[in-house]
Amino acid sequence: MSEYLEKVSISTFHYTLLISLALGWAFDAMCAGLISTVTAPLEKEWNLSPTMMGLLLSCWLVGMLLGGISIGRLADLIGRKKASITALLLFSVPTGLVATSRGPFDVAILRLLAGIGSSGYMVVASTLLSEYIPARRRGSFVAFLESSWAFGWLLAMYFGRILAPEKGWRAVFFAGFLPLIVLPLIMLKVPESLRYLEEKGRFTEMKRVLSLLNLKLETRTQRAIRKEKSKISELFSSKYRKRTFMLWIHWFCIVLAYWGIFLWLPRILYGYGISFVRSLDYAIIITLAQIPGYWSGALLIDKIGRKSILASYMTLAGIGSYLFAISRSEIEVLIWAIIVSFFNLGAWGATYAYTPELYPTRIRGTGAGSANSVGRVGGIVGPYLVGALLELTRGNTYLIFLVFSIVHIISAVTVALLGEETKGRILEEISE
Repeated sequence: MSEYLEKVSISTFHYTLLISLALGWAFDAMCAGLISTVTAPLEKEWNLSPTMMGLLLSCWLVGMLLGGISIGRLADLIGRKKASITALLLFSVPTGLVATSRGPFDVAILRLLAGIGSSGYMVVASTLLSEYIPARRRGSFVAFLESSWAFGWLLAMYFGRILAPEKGWRAVFFAGFLPLIVLPLIMLKVPESLRYLEEKGRFTEMKRVLSLLNLKLETRTQRAIRKEKSKISELFSSKYRKRTFMLWIHWFCIVLAYWGIFLWLPRILYGYGISFVRSLDYAIIITLAQIPGYWSGALLIDKIGRKSILASYMTLAGIGSYLFAISRSEIEVLIWAIIVSFFNLGAWGATYAYTPELYPTRIRGTGAGSANSVGRVGGIVGPYLVGALLELTRGNTYLIFLVFSIVHIISAVTVALLGEETKGRILEEISE
């Protein structure tokens, strides 16, 4: 099947697939980011300490830990398309129901459930897209898919900015039901992965999807297909062990830094004496820097490679984090936060492109999901750590951003030393 998919020209089919999955991805980001716009009102209404607020923010990441591996595994068992639909329902409906919460415990449970769907959707969508795009464009397509996260996070900032000051925090969470409008598009326009269908021997469905690409499945190709059983233990075989550990370390670091910074960002800015409304305005500006960060990585990834992008962007994000730590003026805080936002999110695009490439089709969802889930351990630690350190240091952010600087550098060194370059190589060649 790889020879078919590698030879086909990029067409409307591929762009429709990208746009459909990207809309779900953007709404995923929106659901994740809504709570970051209302941390101050939540703290005030329920008299929460920064440490307790950190625990509440981490609940989404606990869900993501569970969702990455479970829905990634589900994608290898029942298919990428069904798993993506399941995940979208799971991250949207509980988010909307947060608006009806009677206390922080309700918010925690609903955010945990939504987090399961959130990481599950990202694992499955990036895997599905990577299995359709030829090697020469695969990195940029998946990086552009990941760039839709910035637009969703901006949408969350927008809803927080226009609704929270006058309507209260509950009105913000009703936006969680919006992703349901994407379901018909995914059901109608997103086909099952051809590589997955081949792995399962579902030739009738393969023929239908191939017709969308103006290709035909030859009889001799059907007879040549050899199915292999999917085993989780294969992630730790001699062939994939180094890749797995490299990905796990990188994912832990990038997730800890991202969620620790951006879930707390409006609150951190508020702590600098910036008003609640102005802190949201600044958060929007900082989030806007993610878009050129994503796009720069997407444009470079198929030219200079995954390892170079990840190692350089994580290093620069680490330098930006340290300079944020020693900032004193409002303008310095804004500038260095923009730098961190640009390079951290640029690295995210490469991360989602790189991860599924390192495993064969039979365990691709499982491998990508496991890395995603291990990363969420860092995501759980990040928001809680920020809350605890804010309380311990009485609002001083130096130590917090020193930690973020260190974890960015650890990731950069790990990828540089242990990573395997996949630029321009077809998926089957990489996994051999």
